[in-house]
Amino acid sequence: MASIKLPADFSALPVVLKVEQKFGIAGYARMIKLLELLAVSPVRHTGVIELSESDWQEALQLGPALLSPFLSYLSRADWLSVEQSVEQGSLLRVTVIDFFPFLPAADAPGLFTTPEQWCAWCAHELGMPPAVGTDPQSTRMFRRWCATNVTVVEVEAAIELAVRASEPPVLVNLHKHLKTVRTTKIEQASR
Repeated sequence: MASIKLPADFSALPVVLKVEQKFGIAGYARMIKLLELLAVSPVRHTGVIELSESDWQEALQLGPALLSPFLSYLSRADWLSVEQSVEQGSLLRVTVIDFFPFLPAADAPGLFTTPEQWCAWCAHELGMPPAVGTDPQSTRMFRRWCATNVTVVEVEAAIELAVRASEPPVLVNLHKHLKTVRTTKIEQASR
């Protein structure tokens, strides 16, 4: 059975408080339902949930006129992102941006596909401020990491190298050490 982890102070998170103020206790319940949908998503390790609009409406118990405002509100709060193709009957794709705290450790992803996921990981795992994600240099670096399929394991190895070199695990240092990690991997594979 898939599971989620809710922090003890989930209802005190700023985004949850704002949703509860705007949408009432039903908004709070819908956020939890969204996390439950994430837990059973076949690609939960990416933070993605894909359903038809009617399935979203049924799962969140929202009519067609209320689904979009609810998801848009969470999108503007940077809690999730929403995408849908213009094709008739296409799935509505919701990506929970900072999903790490809500999934068991075994479901942690190894490879991210968006800069926002790297930003959330750095904030959650390394304690970096969320502003790191809005910095243009950081965003470029995260895009590069996505394009070159950098894995969490590789970044963790870069962190170890930075610590051994007595350097703080800031992005510039991690990127430098990441190059070393990848070069070493290539050399080992060539033997």
